[in-house]
Parts: sequence; structure tokens; C-alpha cells
Amino acid sequence: MPRHNELDGYAGPEPDGVNQYLHERHGEGFMGYQTYRVVHSKHLYGFSAGDWHDWDKSLPPALRGELVADETGKSVVPGSRADRRILEMRRIPKYPLLFHIPGWIVERWMAPAYFGSPGHWNSRTAPGSSLPALGPYPREGEYILIGGPYPSAPTGPFFDRLIEQWELMREDVLALAAETYVRKRTYEAEEEERETSERWNREASAANIAAMQPLLSTFLEGGRARQIAVEHAGLTGHYGN
Repeated sequence: MPRHNELDGYAGPEPDGVNQYLHERHGEGFMGYQTYRVVHSKHLYGFSAGDWHDWDKSLPPALRGELVADETGKSVVPGSRADRRILEMRRIPKYPLLFHIPGWIVERWMAPAYFGSPGHWNSRTAPGSSLPALGPYPREGEYILIGGPYPSAPTGPFFDRLIEQWELMREDVLALAAETYVRKRTYEAEEEERETSERWNREASAANIAAMQPLLSTFLEGGRARQIAVEHAGLTGHYGN
């Protein structure tokens, strides 16, 4: 029997005896992976294709792409640029929405059919490429989140109740399986992109208003307004990954 972490390379901690308990009580799927497992979300990764920006690691995230006033003080420009921009497949956190609230989670192994056909899966590509946006098709199945995150690992009786409830909903979940899962993964990626874009637009707008102030000032006020723009434009603005 393959261990659950052989499926996705999970190398994080495991609560003492919990996964053994789950295996003994709930068994394994037809491909040999145990049906339920408990892992820590902070150590879970999956593949995703995208347009990536690589920055100098010594540059704090808040300063990456920081907007500053140009030489004239009348407009804003990026104060730094990424060292490299590349379209490729990378390992990223499996659950981006849990990145800031990591904890113990309960996952269930699902067979390949749950994720739809390889053709449907691979039809979702990263813009400008043939790379599957959600990573390689899960030909050996994949674990999906059914509970958590929890600050401390749950106990056996809690698992039993959680799994019982999930199994009651299983038919409904399977009925929507492939299309719903792909939509969910796509939605999570789009939400992360949307939040990044909105933050940049908000901060860029504030910086741009300050930097363009000299154009809106009277001739006598222009010198002072320009100085303010140089001091304040883009101090909190940034863009990119």
C-alpha cells in the first residue's frame, strides 16, 4: 500500500496516531491510498501554470514595483522591476485561501474520475501557453479538503462525526464533481489575482493623485505640491507577485 504522502510529496508534520486511526477505521481507495488523512495546510503544495514575476529576494514585498514620482514630479513610475518574468509550471501552496490562516485540515482521497476527463482538465490553460492552468491531470487521484483548518489536530470522535456528515453529502458532491472542482480551483486562482490587482489599482491611484498634484495647482503652489508628491508618491504602492 502506498503512503498518502507519496501522492503529492507531502513532507509536513502528522499528528501522532491520527492517520493510522483513520486508515484502520475508514480504509483506502481502490488505488491504494488511504481514504482520509490529516495534514497541515502550511506544508501542502500543488502545481500551477502561470505568468510569474521573480524578484530580488532582498527586496521587501512592499517595495516590489513601488510607485515613485518621475524626474518631473508630474507622473509616477515603478521604482523597481522584477528580475525575471516567465511563463511556466510551478509548485505553489495548494490552498491559497488558507495561506494566512494555516492549520490542521482533513482531506479525502478522490479517484481521477472526480476531476473529469484529461481533455477537459487540460483545456484550461495558462494564457498564452498550452500549459494546464491547474497542473498535471491527477491520474492517481488527489486529496481534497473536507474540514479545517483547525489550530490543533482534532481527535478520533470528531473525525467520525465529520466523516459521517461528509459521507451523507457524498452523492451530491460526486454528482457535481468534475465541473465544480475545476471551477473552484479556477475561482481561487482568480480571487488571488483579483485581490492583487485591486490592491495595486487602489494604491497606484492614491500615488498618482499625489504625483499629478502639480498639474492641478496654481503656478505659485506648484513648487510646494511637487515636493509633497516626491515625498509621498508610491510609498505604499506595489504590484506583481
